[in-house]
Amino acid sequence: MTPPEPPSPGSLRDSLSRLLQEEDPHRPLDSLEVVVVRGFLTQRLSHLASPAQGDVPKTIEGWVTWAERHSADS
Repeated sequence: MTPPEPPSPGSLRDSLSRLLQEEDPHRPLDSLEVVVVRGFLTQRLSHLASPAQGDVPKTIEGWVTWAERHSADS
């Protein structure tokens, strides 16, 4: 079975913004928000490995970019 088609960057950005109730995709996320984003992405993009500890994105936009890059690699 092939993994589902990844969401578009705009769709993922909108989903994360709604989930975190955040309008600014460039605002640095706190540690709880990062945990929420990781959980969300684990469910939506289960074929992606989590980022390495030093490479964890710090904003919604960063997570969108990370997911887009890693979806292309898989």
